[in-house]
Amino acid sequence: MRYERLKDIVTLAIRMQGLRAGMTLDGIRAEFGVSRSTAERMRDAVEWAFGPLEIAESDDNKNHWRLGSDALRRLARISATELADLAAAADTLDASGFGARASALRELDTKLRATLHGDSLARIEADIEVLAQAEGLAMRPGPRPQLDTDLLDSLRDAIATCRIVELRYLSQSTGRRSRQRIEPYGLLYGNRAFLVGRTDWTGGMRLWRLANMSEPRVTGETFARDPGFDLEAYAKRSFGTFQEDPVDVVLRFTAEAKRDAAAFLFHPGQSVEENADGTLTVRFTAGGIDEMCWHLVTWGESVTVEEPNRLRERLTDMCAALVAHHGPQ
Repeated sequence: MRYERLKDIVTLAIRMQGLRAGMTLDGIRAEFGVSRSTAERMRDAVEWAFGPLEIAESDDNKNHWRLGSDALRRLARISATELADLAAAADTLDASGFGARASALRELDTKLRATLHGDSLARIEADIEVLAQAEGLAMRPGPRPQLDTDLLDSLRDAIATCRIVELRYLSQSTGRRSRQRIEPYGLLYGNRAFLVGRTDWTGGMRLWRLANMSEPRVTGETFARDPGFDLEAYAKRSFGTFQEDPVDVVLRFTAEAKRDAAAFLFHPGQSVEENADGTLTVRFTAGGIDEMCWHLVTWGESVTVEEPNRLRERLTDMCAALVAHHGPQ
């Protein structure tokens, strides 16, 4: 049996055990891109290798095969990346106001860790700590880009092992592609996803847009990580993922919008004050003037920028440009 087919058999066994509804032959064909006869052989191979299959209840007049044996549990390995992603999903739900769902995911995380042996858990938790420190979430509303899974895997590997990554990078300003060698420190997710890292020629940290990367390669060269770098502190300097010199921002929301604004997290370091006239004042310190403007437009006339003037002027210019662009032809 080829290696690829063996991997498919194990994957199918995991599906048959993990999905309550089981797998039909049509489902096997669709997921693995095989013929019906091959799907039948794969189903029979799972039963031969891992124990008897049972038919799950269904109302579509098809046989839904499930694996009832627990022989597979020794092969279904839980990785540090999977647990780190689970923790990140819980943080995302928390930041979005879904505390109960976040608690449910953290409870699942605890149960999964309980199934691991002591040595395996110790190794995984060390890797999880590295990944957790190296990935940050800049929560902002709006569409998100599709991320290349292979690229993310390569970058995560390079971050966790402190290895230099080589890639081709498309410059936003010139439209040219160049070969870059980057010391990767972490990932920031927001309306766009960025790698935080530095090169010999940049000196300090800078943001590299993942959408502009191609042909990544994790080299065998290592680098000494700066122990003083804090990804969370770096992310808090910005509104979203734009890195600029921080400014003190003061926003005043109307009484009608007060309830919505009070429930919204504009920045992790914000303070909120209810005024005597029923309005709400939100204060925070961050950079990223353009990204602030993009978000403030969604609040329309329910928000007033009180400080800084630079933000008011930029918002005015942006809105005027939009009016000119979308006005009568």
